[in-house]
Amino acid sequence: MKKKLTLLAALVLSIGMFSACGNKAKEEAPKEEAKVEEKAEEGKEKAKDGQTEVVFWHAMGGGQGEALESLVKDFEKENPDIKITLQHQGGYKDLNQILVATMQSPKDLPTITQAYPDWMLQFSEAGMVADLTERVKGENGIEDYDDIFQGVRDEIEQDGKIIGIPFNKSTEVLWYNQDIFDELGLKNPTNFEELKEVAKKIKAKKNIPAFGWDALSNFYVTYLKNKGIDFGPDLDVTCPESIEAIKYYLDGIKEGYFRIAGTDQYLSGPFSNQQLAGYIGSNAGEVYVKEGVDGKFKYAAQAYPADKAVQQGTNIYMFDGASDEQKDAAFKFLKFVASKESQIKFALATGYMPARKSAVEDDSYKNADSVIPKILAPASEKLFSRPLVPGSQQAYNDIASKLEEILSNPNSDVEAEMKAFAPQFKADFEK
Repeated sequence: MKKKLTLLAALVLSIGMFSACGNKAKEEAPKEEAKVEEKAEEGKEKAKDGQTEVVFWHAMGGGQGEALESLVKDFEKENPDIKITLQHQGGYKDLNQILVATMQSPKDLPTITQAYPDWMLQFSEAGMVADLTERVKGENGIEDYDDIFQGVRDEIEQDGKIIGIPFNKSTEVLWYNQDIFDELGLKNPTNFEELKEVAKKIKAKKNIPAFGWDALSNFYVTYLKNKGIDFGPDLDVTCPESIEAIKYYLDGIKEGYFRIAGTDQYLSGPFSNQQLAGYIGSNAGEVYVKEGVDGKFKYAAQAYPADKAVQQGTNIYMFDGASDEQKDAAFKFLKFVASKESQIKFALATGYMPARKSAVEDDSYKNADSVIPKILAPASEKLFSRPLVPGSQQAYNDIASKLEEILSNPNSDVEAEMKAFAPQFKADFEK
């Protein structure tokens, strides 16, 4: 039986969600409720008479926020009868907390919101998320909807309904030191076994760890997915494939060719300082790689070295409590955001990946001054989404903590550790 998510569970849901969707994303401190109510951004133009106002809650700050504002200006220029009121709610944690708190007063919810799919489970169960299926498939809908990557569509479709539109999406890639690869004559790995062999050669020749993963939970889930096993309530964390995944990483730590981020939090730092030959992290992390490397060596990226790679990031959802007029206006904006042109513009401005095949293959994107567009076409064909069930994010957080505990101790007894962890993992889905 599906459990209803409590307020506390929903707040817990957000913790640890964000590391892979924009490397080093900074979370602001939670806002006081009094300040939350004053979130309409000062200095922003108000809706005029005759305009339909669409209130959009989001967590895009800095350059990402500027890129969003630019999209909104483009849209409003084409649709002068619609006013998109952007309301920045701080960091992702803040946005999630505000959404959960406002759930008790549905009339105070925005028209649309940026959100991770896990956050919206309780809203969907309460019938508060608008079904976009008829709008998307209708006469004035998104004609090229199937151009959105299947791995992304799997996430925005729930129980046969389309409930969201993709926004800032990312996947994982292998960032690596091209100079080291060239010097040692290394070939790009295409699977976990080849990655291990390349790592061993780098360790032997350069005496540094070769690779690591920014997000341990992503490593675990992706390793299992490539073994044909989904992460979810039916997963037995003591199964042979689970033990194999953890030992794969642990063996590399014991022999010195793998490492974890640990106190560095993200591996772009050690990579940029030439303490690591490469790492697996978000494609949206190039700004940090480029800044850190700063010409010390030539860096490159390749698609995830396996058949499947997890896609992450937020979508935009519409609340069912909005008026029909607001819903019509909001869908025009969602359709605009999902367009090929908008996807390319936002991706080039932020480093996130376009959610459309046609955008990834467009010359204006492929020829951009970035290593990611050149390798994203093959990377995007690997995408998969995690199953969305209550408790999945807490389990994701817990597996990350457990792996860090195990991998921090080379003498860990993996079988015993996972056997002891199994009841907690199972309980995460039953809360």
